[in-house]
This record gives sequence, C-alpha cells and structure tokens, in this order.
Amino acid sequence: MEIVDYLRAARRRLSLIILIPLLSAGAAAALLYAQPTMYMATATVDPPALVGGPTAQYTGAQGVIQFVAAFQATASGPMVRTAISEQTGVSTTALGDRLVVTQRGGSPSVAVTFTSSDKALVGPVVEAASSVTLKAMFDSQVASARARLDEAKAAVAKTNEAVGAFTSQQKMADPQKAYEAQLSRVNGLVQQQASMRATGNAVGAAAMSSPIASASAALDKFGPILTQYNALVEARTAAVAAVNTAQTQLAQASAQLDAADPTKIVYVAGARAVDRNETVIRTVIAVGAAAFILALLLVLMLEVIARGRTQQAELPKAVETDAAPAVKPGRRSSAVVPAASDGAATVATASDSATASVIARAQH
Repeated sequence: MEIVDYLRAARRRLSLIILIPLLSAGAAAALLYAQPTMYMATATVDPPALVGGPTAQYTGAQGVIQFVAAFQATASGPMVRTAISEQTGVSTTALGDRLVVTQRGGSPSVAVTFTSSDKALVGPVVEAASSVTLKAMFDSQVASARARLDEAKAAVAKTNEAVGAFTSQQKMADPQKAYEAQLSRVNGLVQQQASMRATGNAVGAAAMSSPIASASAALDKFGPILTQYNALVEARTAAVAAVNTAQTQLAQASAQLDAADPTKIVYVAGARAVDRNETVIRTVIAVGAAAFILALLLVLMLEVIARGRTQQAELPKAVETDAAPAVKPGRRSSAVVPAASDGAATVATASDSATASVIARAQH
C-alpha cells in the first residue's frame, strides 16, 4: 500500500479522523471540569535571623542551601507529618501527596503549600506544617544543649566529690598550699642555719641540721600527693570549662529557637481556588494528539482489512475467467488430440496459465 493510497483512504474517512480526537478531547475536558474545585493555601517562612548571622546555626556560603534542605527534609519526615495529622486530621498520605515545600528564588525563604477540596482546611495545614517543622528543627537543638549542660554539671559534681574525698583522706584542705607552706618552712630553716654560720655560731648552725632534715623529709612526701591532687583539679577545671561551653551553646540555641518563633517569621496567605484552565488545556492537547494518532492507525487498519476482503472476493472470478476457454462444456475442439498424454499436457498448461494470471492480479 503506497502513501498516495493511504492519503486517499484518509480522505474517505476524514470524518473518523476528526471525530475521534474531538470526542476524546471533549471527554477529557468534561471529566476534569467535573472534578470538585481545589483550593490552595501558602505559608511563607522568612527566617532572616536564622541564616548567616554570627551566632546562627546555618552560616557561611552554604548556609542558605543547608537551611532550605534541612527544612524540606524535616517537613517531609514521618515525625513532623504525624504531628500535623494529629493537629489537623489530615492523613499522612494526603500530606505526602499535596504538601509541598519550595525555595523562593535564591533566598532562605521557603513557601509551604497545601492543596485540598476543603477550603477551610488548607490554611490550618500549612500553618501547622510551618510551626511543627520549625519546632522540630530548633527545639531539638535546645534540648541537646540542655542535655550537654546537665552532663557537664554532673561531671563537675563528680570531680568536686573526688577532690573532697582526697583532701579528707590526706587531712589537707588544700595540698598545694600545704606544700607551699612546708617549702617556705624548709627555706626559712636553711636561711637561719646560713645566718648562724655567717656570724660564727657553729654550734647553733649544727643544731639546725636536724630540723632541716626533718622538714625536708616531710616536704618530699608531698610529691605523690600533689600528683594525684593536680590530676583531680585538672579534671574539675575541664568539667567547669565544659559547663561554661554548654551554657553558651544553650543560650545560642535558645536565641535561635526564639528567632524561629512561627508568630514572628511565618506568614499565611488565605485559601484560593486553583486555576484549572491551564491543566485542562495541557490535558486536552495531549489527549487530542494521542487520539489523532490512534485515528490514523485505525484508518490504516481499516484500509488494509478492506483491501484484503476485495482481493479475496476477486480471486474466484479471476480463476473462472482464466480457465473458461480451456474447459467450455458442450463444445468440441477442432484440434485432433493425438494421444492421451498430449491432452493431459494441454490441461496442465491451461491450469498453469490461469494460476499465473490470478497471482499477477493479486500482486497488482
């Protein structure tokens, strides 16, 4: 079948090619317009104090990207969506399908949108989604900082207890000061002995040797005591420094949580009807194009079937027409058949000629 034949067939069935796309597009448009009106609400989260500040959690060149990514990931998490579902009654499946978080341009601001056929529901959903997400992002930082502070305070208490137990065991309120006092005593005794020798009091100087030796022996005992005491004091100092760091982190996290207050940075727009015209136009065009292609294929299939039937109907007529001169009944041939073998050859030749003629017509 050539292209010209197909174009002729398409022209003969032009009404079919036109009606199928029109009916399909009309049915798609009617189905879309029969759907209930959908409403959309948008909550804009504008966090200027949460990104880029000296004490902000999200700083540096990647601060904006990190904040937006963290907000989107938190909003789509099961914990947040379960909390939203409990507050609004919307299923987590509907939230997963119709709750969308997008970045506004290249800024840290994000837009939270929700679409539903219930106009009164879309506003509370986006408001709850924004609030719960911000709380999950920054309230957890406060809880973590508070936990670190509690651990640091517990470490300070433990080291204080260890220092107190050690000083009680050694019967010294402050081994370091006791050591310094004993060292000062030894130095004083040595100076007295040197003074006596300088004045020629050899007997007095000799008498000072015993107190000096006793004081020096007592001083030597402070070595292992100070080693243990200093280690305990250093541990306590480190624990106190950890408390200070944890307090600073808690203060920063609390400031971030206050800056993430939804009443300060979340702005909810009223519900509005979703414009279906653009969606309907795109769908109608797609359905119409697909139906047009199917109509062309249908025309091709019908033409092939019709040609096949025509050829089958013409085949018996062609056989009768080609075979008729060789087998006309009631009429004798004027040629004399010399032998039976020649008659058989004549019949075979007529049959072959008829078959060849039929094949030629079918091919044409």
